[in-house]
Amino acid sequence: MLSESIINEYIKSIPALPSVVKNCMNALENEDLVKAADFASEDKALMSYLGNIVNKPIFGFRSDIKDARQLFGVLGLSRARQLLYSYYILLLLPNEWEVFEFDAHKFQELQARFIHHWSKILDSLGNQDKEIASIVTVIPAALIVCEMLFRPINDTVVLLKEKKSFSYEAILMKMTGYSLFDIIILIAKKWEISEKSMQILSNLSSKEEKNISNKETQLSEYLRLLLFYEMSRPVIIESGLNELFELSMAFDVSVMENFYTLISEDSDEAN
Repeated sequence: MLSESIINEYIKSIPALPSVVKNCMNALENEDLVKAADFASEDKALMSYLGNIVNKPIFGFRSDIKDARQLFGVLGLSRARQLLYSYYILLLLPNEWEVFEFDAHKFQELQARFIHHWSKILDSLGNQDKEIASIVTVIPAALIVCEMLFRPINDTVVLLKEKKSFSYEAILMKMTGYSLFDIIILIAKKWEISEKSMQILSNLSSKEEKNISNKETQLSEYLRLLLFYEMSRPVIIESGLNELFELSMAFDVSVMENFYTLISEDSDEAN
């Protein structure tokens, strides 16, 4: 079993924000997209990442966007902030995945989908909170942490899956005492997010009946549904990452209807 101290040490080892990301973030805090773009343009790796993400089909742009100021202009404040956190997560990304059948390309696609759909949800609710827009980036980070935690015990993981038919969720709980949702919270604490944002993430694992008139609870419900939706896709099921949490969750009907209306709009735009 992996002790709590080992897990906490790994979380603590997550590197600090690179200076270019800090500079961009500070510019965005002042709502200065031009200055943020100029900082970003000084870092070729960051610009390559932003270009790769923004030009994915999910964002729906008809021509490649490469210029830094144009990139930040089409992103806007919230999505630019999300993508900067997503770039930071790349510092955790393994060169090759050993436990799950995944890779860097699929991971970036997953990041892009989370960012795009979460932005559409917040826009539909009229929510302009920049930090709440960024919390969706914690989920992909938690998936990387699970990959890294399983690596030293991968032989045992394989044995438990093959001989005992354990899911990755069951193995994670058995070997660490943590769930995926617990790890999400650990990372959020490391990033020192606000109490309001922490409450949204804390509600993700709740299976109790909810009063969605509360704004934070409503956002938790949308985020849970987005997690369910993305982790139910064939590419994620093939990777095994879908086994990290229970997918059979009940959702509020009104939230589901609005969510799938937004998703269907994406499908229409892609055609």
